[in-house]
This record gives sequence, structure tokens and C-alpha cells, in this order.
Amino acid sequence: MTNQTKKPDFNNLRTLSEINNKFLTRMSRETEEMRQELEGISKNIRDLLRAFDLKNDQSRQQSATKEPSQDANSSTQETKKILVRQFDNRNNRTQTQQTQRNQNQGQQKQFTQNERKESQSKFVSQNKPSKQNVSTVLPVDFPQENKRVFDKRKDDRKKNFDDFSHKSRRGTRRGLVEESAIEERIRSNRKLKNKKKETQPVVVSAPIDHAVITTENITVKQLSEKTGRSVADILKQLMVLGMMSNVNSTIDFTTAELVASELGVVLEQKLEKSYEEKLAEEFEAVDDVNDENSKPRPPIVTVLGHVDHGKTSLLDFIRKTHIQSQEAGGITQNISAYQINTMGRLITFIDTPGHEAFSAMRARGASVTDIAILVVAGDDGVKPQTLEAIKHIKEAKIPMIVAVNKMDKPEANFERVKQQLAEADVMPEEWGGDTIFVPISALTGMGVDKLLEMVLLVADIKDLRANPERHALGMVIEAKLDKGKGPIATAIILNGTLKVGDTIISGVHAGKVRALIDDKGKTIRTAGPSTPVSILGLDGVPNAGDQLYAVDPKFSRDVLAERKRKIQQDKINAKNVFSMEEFLSKSADSEKKVLNIIVKADVQGSFEALTEILNKINNDEVRVECIHGGVGAINENDVLLAKNANALIVGFNVKPDSKATILAEHDKVQIYLSKIIYQITDFVSKTIKGMREPVFEEQVIGHAEVIRTFKISRIGTVAGCIVKDGKITKNAKIRLFRKGEKIVETTITTLQRDREDVKEVVAGMECGIKMEGHNDIILEDVIEAFVMVEIERD
Repeated sequence: MTNQTKKPDFNNLRTLSEINNKFLTRMSRETEEMRQELEGISKNIRDLLRAFDLKNDQSRQQSATKEPSQDANSSTQETKKILVRQFDNRNNRTQTQQTQRNQNQGQQKQFTQNERKESQSKFVSQNKPSKQNVSTVLPVDFPQENKRVFDKRKDDRKKNFDDFSHKSRRGTRRGLVEESAIEERIRSNRKLKNKKKETQPVVVSAPIDHAVITTENITVKQLSEKTGRSVADILKQLMVLGMMSNVNSTIDFTTAELVASELGVVLEQKLEKSYEEKLAEEFEAVDDVNDENSKPRPPIVTVLGHVDHGKTSLLDFIRKTHIQSQEAGGITQNISAYQINTMGRLITFIDTPGHEAFSAMRARGASVTDIAILVVAGDDGVKPQTLEAIKHIKEAKIPMIVAVNKMDKPEANFERVKQQLAEADVMPEEWGGDTIFVPISALTGMGVDKLLEMVLLVADIKDLRANPERHALGMVIEAKLDKGKGPIATAIILNGTLKVGDTIISGVHAGKVRALIDDKGKTIRTAGPSTPVSILGLDGVPNAGDQLYAVDPKFSRDVLAERKRKIQQDKINAKNVFSMEEFLSKSADSEKKVLNIIVKADVQGSFEALTEILNKINNDEVRVECIHGGVGAINENDVLLAKNANALIVGFNVKPDSKATILAEHDKVQIYLSKIIYQITDFVSKTIKGMREPVFEEQVIGHAEVIRTFKISRIGTVAGCIVKDGKITKNAKIRLFRKGEKIVETTITTLQRDREDVKEVVAGMECGIKMEGHNDIILEDVIEAFVMVEIERD
């Protein structure tokens, strides 16, 4: 059997609705009858009370003239009994009528009958008096008390009926009643809360007549808070001084002091030391000779000179290693620091690049050292990088030792090098100067021992000392991001001792030293003064040249926060103010094409050098702009940025990871990798040359003379020509000359020979030419054919 959905019987529903309506109508009618009966009872009671009051008045008047008698008392008691009897008869009659009505409602629901009987029985039990209640209910002042009791019974009856009606109402009606009650409670709570509110006492602060500021400058708002004067008053005083300001304007202390004095406040300036100043004070006097805990330290020596003059080869011989052969192209690409032991003493050497792109790295190497060795090739003499190295050494104010290298070559000229350096204001000792010249050969080792002896001699004269008990102070000479180890900073410890576990800060990066690695690749626990060491533990790659401090952890956080705030403030306060020349140059550059480049390098110094040299490459139409870069391998984010910016990625001594390689091939992003810096610069230079707009030159390829004309309908005039010189090609442009005067310049639509279309016709042959949009052709007109040829530029 299939289940069928039962449909509602609307006739049954209508019948139920009629029954409910009849029940409600009958209940309303009964309620009205009960109300009328109660009103009748109340009226009878009031009449009886008035009669009783009248009887009492008469009895009082009689008692005033004579003593009360037994008859009066008996009459009073009799009156009370009559009153109670009448009231009982009335209640009994009401009860009888109500019982008859209940018997006639047998067809109603059982719960309604029980509810009504309980209400009626409650009403009867409340209103039925007993003999014990007569004496208590009817005192002397019976009328007033009795009235209150009956009113209460009436209220109870009404309450019972309300409960009955509430139970028979639907949920919607009940919800409205509850909502009304909630609203009433909310109103009452609000009123109570408002009543609990008390007015706060007004506190009047004492007037300010003295204020102290701790900064060089102060804003108008801060001055108002310090002095207790309104911003409007301060702005008025500034307007009197001729300064149009607002609430955020910054004024110096002198102006603030003048404004405050006009407002009756004495302003005092007490500058607080910043965390940066406190840090500098703690680490000042790096080479404190008078310190009782100071001890002699190894000298820090920097090897400078022109590219390929033998700097790394010299260090290679000193260390008995083969570092120079490992360098790409035989050129040092970054700073390297080594420590050697000679004659029982330690010497720290720093090898700097000689390429012109690494001038900043050479300057950084010279600034951290005690003694500089200037390497000059005896066969090559003084070169531009040699002069630049001399400049860096003199700016650092450090002693210099000149090592004239390659003296094993027959073309080497020691005296000529002396003469060239004397012209550069580097005077040898034998010529009355203070510079030591040592002839050497890094290949054979000639003079190397004497060079080291001179280094130790100069170090003894300078009496280099340091305090190993202090917190470490160093300088970052190189930094890189290792894929496995994280940020690695190569630093020279200038003073104090750096230990594993120390909290360090360098630039805007901080951390705890996790490991120390010396120049030989060994892990060490401490690094004393003049020790080159690689440090692991920083939270980022610092900039080469940043100072490195070992400080308290809390103090490092304060310094780091102050430095970051200063960087943010500098960015906010930076204003693009240009002179007219700068504005015109920027306007000219804005018209040029731009080659965007993303630079990635293995170390921080190489990144800085490469970015600096690439930004200088440009021509008359294209300029280079390095939009992004950093230290580490080329990653996926670099490729995505290059795609969006239409940029070229340049990698110096780094490689892209696997994801970056796949993404670059998919998005056709060009990546150029090299380990030699000048190869990158040459590639970028060629690239911007190719981006220039091509230049075309007009080249005449032949002439033809009109010897006959043909007028063809729907085509026009066709010129029958003979080629005089060169050739006429179909893709060439032509000019029509008539008696030496140009008539028109147009193109060839049809070129035929022997009624066949051809691409070109050479000299001595006849052809037919149809010109584009021109039919005015006569005999002896000359047709000149020419093409546009691109010219190659340097």
C-alpha cells in the first residue's frame, strides 16, 4: 500500500472554532453577571453600614445622658446578628446560582470545569463567615474594616479570573504581556540608575608657572600640555611673532621659551640623553691606553691597491694558501679577513677588492684598521684605484706602508714608483717623508719578511692596546644570508671580548650569539680584540660598516626601538626639495625609458657595490633603476616582483632556487648570473643599448624615367618606365619629379615586367609602375625609389 498524505478537514476545524467562540462568549457573559452581583453585594453592605452608623450615633447620644443599659447592648448584638445573617443568605444564594450554571456546562472540557470549581470554592471559603470570625471580624469600627476585607476579596476574585483568562490565552498574548513587563522593569532600572548617578566634584588644578622640556623641539600641542595654556593662546602668540602655525606645528626651544614667557610660564630645557648617546658613552675610548686592564693587542692591517696588483697574492703567500686561484676571474669580490702568526705575534689582515665598483668597501676596510699596506705593481705604477686607496688611507689618518710588488719582473722600476707616489703626496723616508717603502715579490716571497717586520715595528710605535674585560665592540665588514645557518656577520672585534650567549645589536638587527667561527672555519667560544670572526645569531642581515655592540638584553631592545623610531621619523620628515638644476634633470630623466633591475648578491658589500655601479649606467634614452635587492639566493618572490615590474634579475655569485627557476621559465623572466662584476655591468650596458629607439636613414636605390603612359579604366594611369640606375623594388617608397620639381611622394601598388608582377627591376630594363593614389603622369617624368635603413649606434 502506498502512503497517502492526509489532508486537513476544514469542516472539523470550523466546528472547533465555533465551539471555542461559544465558550468564550458564555464565559464573558458569566463574568459580567458575577461583576453585577458583586456590585449589588457591595451596595447592600454600604446601606447596612450607613444604618449601623446611624444606630451608633443614637446610642452615643443616649449614653451621654444616662448609663448604658442591658437593653441597648442587646439591641446592638441583635443588629450585628441580623447583618451577618443577611450577608450569609446573600452568599448562599449566590453560591446556589453559580452551582446551577456549572451543572449546565457538562459539555465543556474537564480542565475548564475543575478550574472554575476551584475558583468558586475559593471564593465561597473566603466569604463564608463562622461564629469564631464574627467576634473578630466585627469590632467596634466594623464598617471600615469590613469594607477593606470585601475589597480584598474582590481583588482576589479578579486575580483568580485573570489567572484563568491568562491560561486560556494563546502564546502570542502571553508574549505581549511578558514583553510589557520587561519594558516596565527596564524603565524602572533606568530610573534607579539615574538616581544613583552623582555629580563628580570639579577639581581645579593649580596654575603652572614653571615647565621643563627634554627635547630640542616641541609641538604646539605638547607646549600647551606642558604650560597648561590653551592652544589658541599659544597660536595667538606665534602669530604676533609672525609665525602661522597649527596644533601640530613644531617650534624650537627659543621660540617656545619666548611664547611661554608671554603667557607667564618660565620654560626650562633639560635634554635627556638618548639610548644611542648612552650606548656611545659606554663604548667610547676604544683604545684606552691608560686603562689598567688594557693589554697589547694584534694590529689590524688592511691591504689596499689597484686591481690585479697582487694584494691577494701577497696574502696567499703569507698564509701559505691558494686563495687567489679560487677568486672568480682572479679578482677579489668581497672583503676577507685573516689572522696569521709571525715571529710569535698575531697580525690581522683585511683584503679589500680593487675593482672600481668596490670603493665603499675599500673605505670601510681602511676605517677599521690600524695600519694600511698600499700594494703598487712595480711594472705598472700608480693607477686610478691606487690614488683612491691613498685618499681613503689619509681620510682614516692611519700610517701607511708601501709594498712595491712584482719586483721580480725585469720591467719593474722601483724608483719610478717612488716618483709617482711622491707626486701623489706620499713621500718616502729616504726622501724626507714618513712612508716606508718595501720592494717585494708575492710570487717568490722576496721582501715579505721585511714587510711583516715593518708592520710589527709600526704597531709597536703606535702601542696598540685594548681591554679584553669589557663588553665587545666590533665592526661588521661583511654580512650574508646563509640558507642553512641564517644571517652571518663577519666582524672585527675592536675592543672587549665577544662570547657565545652575549646579546648583540648591529644597526636595526639584534640577537644572541649562537656560534662564533674563526677565519680557519673552527668554532670558538670567545673572540678577543683584533679577532676576525663570523657571528651567527642575528635576526637579520646587517649592513656592512655597522657597529656591533654586546649589551644588556633590555638595553638592546630600547636602543633598537629608538633606532627604528628614528628611521620612521626620518621617512616622515623627508621632503623632496630640489634646486632648479635637479628639477630639470629629473624632468629629463622622467622622459627616458627605465630598465628595472633586481639585484641579488652573496654578501652585503657586493650588493651595495653592484647596486651603486648599476644605478650609474645610462645613456641618452634609457636609464637603469635598481628597484629591489638583497643578500641571498634568488627566490620565488623576486621572480614575481620582476614579472609585475617588467624587471631584469641580476645574480652576483648566487643562484636561483628550484621554484624560482621553474617560475621564471613559465613567466619568461630574464635572469642573468655571473661571478664577475664587470661582466654584469657589460651585460646591462648592452641591454640598455638595445632598448634605444632605432635611428633610420633614407637611402636612394634607383631612378626610372617615364617613356609612355597607359590609362586603364577602373585602374588609373600606369607609367611605362625604363630603369636608368640602381633598381626599383615594390616595397620601396617613390618620389615623382617633373622638370626637377617634386610632384608627389607615394608608394608602388603594382610593379610589372612583361605583364607579370615582379618584386624588383634592375637598371636597363623596362617596367610598368602603378602609383598609390596618383594618376597625373606625363612623359619624361622621373621616378626616384628609396628605402629607410637603420643606422647602428655606439
